[in-house]
Amino acid sequence: MNWSIFIAFTLASFGILLTKAEFYSSVHKMSLVMDFELKMLKNMQKFLGKNQNKLNYLKERLSEYERERGEALTQGPVYFENPVNKYLLTKRLTTDWERLENVLQYKEGEKILKRIENTIVEKSELDGALEGVLRLHDVYRLNASDIARGLLQGVQYDVQFKARHCFDLGMKALEIHYPKLAYGWFMEALRRSPNDETINKLDIELALADTKFHMGDIKGANQTFAELVTLNADNEKVAKLYAQFVENSAGKPEYFADYSTEHFPPPADILTAERPDLFKYTCSGLVKKSPREERDLRCGYLTETHPFLLLAPIKVEELNHDPLLVTFYDVLSDKEIETLRKLTRSIERATVMSNNGSVVSKVRTSQFQFIPVTAHPILAKIDQRVEDMTNLNMKHSEEHQFANYGIGGHYSEHHDYFDIPESELQKIWRYNEMGNRIATLLFYLSDVEQGGGTAYPYMKQMVLPQKGAAAFWYNLYASGKLDQRSLHGACPIIVGSKWVQNRWIREWDQSDRRPCYTFDDAGF
Repeated sequence: MNWSIFIAFTLASFGILLTKAEFYSSVHKMSLVMDFELKMLKNMQKFLGKNQNKLNYLKERLSEYERERGEALTQGPVYFENPVNKYLLTKRLTTDWERLENVLQYKEGEKILKRIENTIVEKSELDGALEGVLRLHDVYRLNASDIARGLLQGVQYDVQFKARHCFDLGMKALEIHYPKLAYGWFMEALRRSPNDETINKLDIELALADTKFHMGDIKGANQTFAELVTLNADNEKVAKLYAQFVENSAGKPEYFADYSTEHFPPPADILTAERPDLFKYTCSGLVKKSPREERDLRCGYLTETHPFLLLAPIKVEELNHDPLLVTFYDVLSDKEIETLRKLTRSIERATVMSNNGSVVSKVRTSQFQFIPVTAHPILAKIDQRVEDMTNLNMKHSEEHQFANYGIGGHYSEHHDYFDIPESELQKIWRYNEMGNRIATLLFYLSDVEQGGGTAYPYMKQMVLPQKGAAAFWYNLYASGKLDQRSLHGACPIIVGSKWVQNRWIREWDQSDRRPCYTFDDAGF
């Protein structure tokens, strides 16, 4: 099982996060978490050991002084007739106490504490983990109670969330404007609160009242707040939050709040849904081809795109005819994949293209690395194989991109082609020399236990990762016009680590491979 989420939560429960590198956006990087935890535990053991020695010393001195004081009280004034006793008492009250004071004030293990502090970092690491769980909750239409007990899409894992974890998820859901999800998490936190001393039940109840307000249930929120005020008449926090609610809710319209489900129902005609929702519905399996639409799709062996394939045909499955979407199987061996993985030693947080160039964005939760084809002979070998499979020229293709997805790792719906103003095209890597992205070949370098499929909403298709396979599609019409039907995205990973390799093929010098129509074929 992928323990990344639960490791992040466990460390956060102790107020501990990880170093200043980003981990949550890559399962590969998250595997380093265990090394950090081991170092922290060893440092904690050293810290406790040093302070235990200090405590033992103080206990011995206390026992010794109490014993001597007891003898003095038993003997009375006679005790001071002995000059040795007078000396010992004076010594205890001067140099001994001065030494003890120094011991008491000395911060034992300060260097160790600094080592631990060096592993503590930004809250963004925990935020990323929380948002990853909520993404799974939202996209796959799961229930908070199931996730909290380790039941993920029908698979039971031996893990449990505490009330504190559920509460934190609810607060994050409210922050990112998912009140229905928040309500589910707060209710689960309430159920688990008797067994978790780290969370106050009243805080959960106040959060539930606030969630009702955000769901538009003004009457329900007011009733809950009023009950809490009655039960906690002397609590200033409750009174303050209720006053804020009264002020914020004044004049607000009342909406019907459906508490029976944690998700909004899809529209009657699901294909009319907004683009982001259509992507989610495809990931969750609500959007898929009918048997009639699948009837003409075939599986077989590819031999016609290159003479070599007559000797070594490639297994191929048709997933969509117009636009074309196919999956090639067993096109990379385990040994080749192992070699490729060894090349990816410098992955970093993935970016997306914007008018300001490449920027980090929450629409893409992964880490990636670009590697030029000259970096290793295997990359040129793979490009030759891509030519054989696609019958496209690889001279004008981008550098090989490798990516690994992290906690709830995903890439929201997007197009691979460049659709930005002409004035901005110079910011695109070698755009003028290479043209737009005519097609994409996506290699899967790993299997994924659950989730992580590539969804194509307008084709009503989802491709599940299969190690050694590759998905291929066109991003442009034959006329060069942008094909919006090529919309796709990486569904969140539920369990597992997803490695992919992207080959983005540019349109220049493809006329002898895919003739460019002089007419607009978008309407055909």
